Amino acid sequence: MTAPMRETNFTRTVLKLVEPPIFKWRAVTLTVLFLLTAFFAWNAAQLRPNAGWLKMVPKEHPYMQTFMQYYKDFGGANTVLISLHNNKGTIYQPEFMETLRKASDDAFFIPGVDRARVTSIFSPSILYVEVVEGGLSGENVIPSTYTPSPEMMQRIKRNVAKASVIGRLVSQDQTTALIQLELLENDPTAGTTASLSDSAKPMSERMREAWERGALAGEVAPEKPTLSDRIKAVSTLSMKGSKPEPGLDYVKVGEKLEEIRAKYESKDITVSIVGFAKVVDDMTKASMEVASFFVIALILTGLLLWAYIGSFRLAMLVVATSLVACTWELGLLNLVGYGLDPFAMLVPFLIMSVSVSHGVQYANSWANEVATRNVTPYQASLATFRSLAIPGVVALLTNVAGFSTIYLINIQVIREMSVNAAFGMAGVIIVNKVLLPALLSYMRLPNIPKFREAQELRERMGDAVFKKMAVLTHRGPATVVLVICAALSIFGASQYHKVQIGDTTDGVPELRPDSRFNQDARAIAQNFTMGVDHLKVVVESFDDGCVDYSVASEVDNFNWYMKNQPGVRDVLSLYDLAKFAHAGLSEGRLDAEVLPHQQQALAQITALVPTTTGMLNNTCSAIALFIFTTDHKAETITHLTDAVKAYSDKFQVDKRIKFRLASGNIGVMAATNEEVRRNELPVVAWVYAVIILFLWLSFRTVSGVLCVILPLGMVTLLGYALMVAMGIGQKVATLPVLAFACGVGVDYGIYSYSVIAAGLRNGMSLEEAYYQKMRSTGKATLFTGLGLATGVALWIFSDLQFQKDMGILLVFGFTTNMIGAIVVLPALAHFLSKEELKHAGKDLTAGANDALSEDHK
Repeated sequence: MTAPMRETNFTRTVLKLVEPPIFKWRAVTLTVLFLLTAFFAWNAAQLRPNAGWLKMVPKEHPYMQTFMQYYKDFGGANTVLISLHNNKGTIYQPEFMETLRKASDDAFFIPGVDRARVTSIFSPSILYVEVVEGGLSGENVIPSTYTPSPEMMQRIKRNVAKASVIGRLVSQDQTTALIQLELLENDPTAGTTASLSDSAKPMSERMREAWERGALAGEVAPEKPTLSDRIKAVSTLSMKGSKPEPGLDYVKVGEKLEEIRAKYESKDITVSIVGFAKVVDDMTKASMEVASFFVIALILTGLLLWAYIGSFRLAMLVVATSLVACTWELGLLNLVGYGLDPFAMLVPFLIMSVSVSHGVQYANSWANEVATRNVTPYQASLATFRSLAIPGVVALLTNVAGFSTIYLINIQVIREMSVNAAFGMAGVIIVNKVLLPALLSYMRLPNIPKFREAQELRERMGDAVFKKMAVLTHRGPATVVLVICAALSIFGASQYHKVQIGDTTDGVPELRPDSRFNQDARAIAQNFTMGVDHLKVVVESFDDGCVDYSVASEVDNFNWYMKNQPGVRDVLSLYDLAKFAHAGLSEGRLDAEVLPHQQQALAQITALVPTTTGMLNNTCSAIALFIFTTDHKAETITHLTDAVKAYSDKFQVDKRIKFRLASGNIGVMAATNEEVRRNELPVVAWVYAVIILFLWLSFRTVSGVLCVILPLGMVTLLGYALMVAMGIGQKVATLPVLAFACGVGVDYGIYSYSVIAAGLRNGMSLEEAYYQKMRSTGKATLFTGLGLATGVALWIFSDLQFQKDMGILLVFGFTTNMIGAIVVLPALAHFLSKEELKHAGKDLTAGANDALSEDHK
């Protein structure tokens, strides 16, 4: 195969620079690479799972700025719910109540729990107030004199009825009790003190503050910072900002939650647990099966390679070098301070796929040289390197540039995937373009005559089919192919607007619908009015604004407006509790369950609602309104955020106050969905712009660019149609997949077009050039496309729903890109490749043919 570089002198100059280290000094090079591989393997062994809640969200989104600003006042969205269901009846049984008490105590001491926000009916903050003959009376729902006796159970039952906790901490049928926890993003016991509010600031603002102070936030600043102080502070912040902050160990939290389940679940009691920490724990455990999928894919790839190349040694060499590339990727990841996020599990598969794709091209070409031209392994490796190095490196650099563009999405987990993939591609370049050629120069095949005979037989296999396929380069068949492709592309484009941004199903979409977590989520949602999902809207006014009737009336109207929106279970605010308090202070009159106009009366009733409820801040200038939703589907989230904005624009009377989105898990999802929606098309555009640039630098012809990029575009559009058909939403997990699939597709296209272009420039007809392409790189493209699709297809059996979705999209991407390179590219070449004839006679091989005349010294 030939290199697609038109400037022969430039290509030869490059090859003269890189050939000596690979071939002349190969022993030294292999020693260095072996030591580096051992070093990266040691680092890879230190790699640990690293999932963080804040990594999943766009910290600089306006919703997240609201979230961070009011985190201390109103809590976060990192909530865990533990429900205990009594299978023998109501919760008012001594044995069950004792179990609930002990479980509440155990939950209180889980590492990373914000202990001020642990709530159950055993919490001291849960009390009731009632009107009695002498005025008001009340006590904790669980009295201080609690003992697990039948008499106490009846007393607790009466207290629960008076405390308005049914539907919130006790189920409607009173057979289930709830423990609610909020987690800190950092574990105080681990000594990590990263500030949420600081981490939410844009890096530019944090750098400016560091420059002005001459020190980082939280450090003692010098009275008069010198220039060196300022530079040190900014450079330190830059280094810190490039690595994830240490945070809460979600796997450890998940294990503690499972210990509670194992300790208290029995035939009489069912324990259900939901929350992000539990999701991460379940995902981390399930993602361990990815290792088995990886091993199976590796074995399948090795067997297919053996069958395709005809040499077990050669097949295992390609597999081994692919493993080395993955080792470099994981080692580099640990070296810069990252962990392996469950969402990034696809990257090692991707690196293996790309490495095998390039390795099989190289090994196949090397085997052909040895078998058909009767040359030494050294000469075969050198000739293969000279013909494949340039197109291979260009394809890999295109991958690196394309994968790097997803770094533009300001969500840390996606940025980590981008860095991860870039490290992997760097490993593939070194391994496939340096290590593999050097190793093949030493490779000895046993029984060369027998191998040559088998290789000639394999070379003839498919010839009849390839000759028939060559008619795709004729005008009639080419026109039919392109018309079909145009129709498919139009169909795919028509489906784009139907792609949901966010989740399309109930429950947690990262896990299977029948997973224990999603079963628990459904059980809690069915038993409690205030379910798992909630949106917090922060109402900003002014100091003591919450006791201003105009503010109170506006919030109350907004409360009613949101209660009547589709997808809302219930709404709770400061003034709902204040109304109950006002009725209580008015001798329990039902007609007094309203907001009084007098400021003193408002101050009296709102004072009964402590700030620890998370409904108001200390200055009474901000109020949190809780909107409990039926689900967290993308359409529900979009409708509710639009409804909040619509109220502010159309119905708000008091313009002194501001309704700010958003907190709660729904608010965080809304921010993430909007960030994905905002970046999706720009990122795809950047991916294609970078690919087009590299294709132009590679081929320097419009035909070369169009013949590779148009099939890729069709596959991307059809990918959107597949997402609609399969009910796959565009979210953090799936957004990078189509970009990664494009990377593999570019490899197919560059290798395929380079052979066709070289054939045309050497005087072949398009039909003959395509036929020769199918006999060389075409077979390798078929093999890698089908082999990689088979390996990734194993993901369909994963316990992780998002991994199943990724598997479906990658199988589709691998196979359709393969078809594009084999079927669509030659059809396009019929109409576009005449441009190559202008460069007839120009040598693209950069001296590859001269390799055979060189003696191995």
